[in-house]
Amino acid sequence: MSGAEGPVTPQQRPPWDLRSSRPLPGPPPPRRGISNGAAVALGLSFGAALVVLVPLGLFAAVLLLRFVNVPPEPDGPPLVLAHSRLQGTWQDDDGGRLVLAADGTFSATDICGDYTDAVTGDSSGFGFPSTMSGTGTWESGVYASRDGATELSTEFSPGRVGGQLVARGTPDSPLLWTYVGDPDDGELCVLRKADTEP
Repeated sequence: MSGAEGPVTPQQRPPWDLRSSRPLPGPPPPRRGISNGAAVALGLSFGAALVVLVPLGLFAAVLLLRFVNVPPEPDGPPLVLAHSRLQGTWQDDDGGRLVLAADGTFSATDICGDYTDAVTGDSSGFGFPSTMSGTGTWESGVYASRDGATELSTEFSPGRVGGQLVARGTPDSPLLWTYVGDPDDGELCVLRKADTEP
């Protein structure tokens, strides 16, 4: 051998030669999750739950509002009044007067009430008057739907407009009353006996 040879060093590779580079990482492993079919089933279950729960929630809200916003009623329990006890003069808070005669006729002057026109179907609280004047006939009865109270029905001549009032209070302090229009509006018509009992 001629001459001394230096240590052998590996040949340097140019930067563009990628053979010496570390291999690139592969795609990440697939995530574990729900399949498309399971996602559809979950969505349908959620939708079905909404279809059932939303109406139930609205119904519960209406009931809650009904009990929270209980329409007012006059003091005293439902009352039964005999025909003879109904006879006489009744007066509302604004001075309207209803005079009930023994023969089943009446006269009214600006008396409040919840009236209905039998021909047109119009009623008080919905564009129809809530006070009436005139004459007509009246009758009374006790109805279970009124908690066993006496109901007074009035019909103004010529038999087109009528209304009902319900007895409440005590025998010594009776009153006749009704809601005017929608009960939730809280508008009451209250009549009290204005003369001595017969």
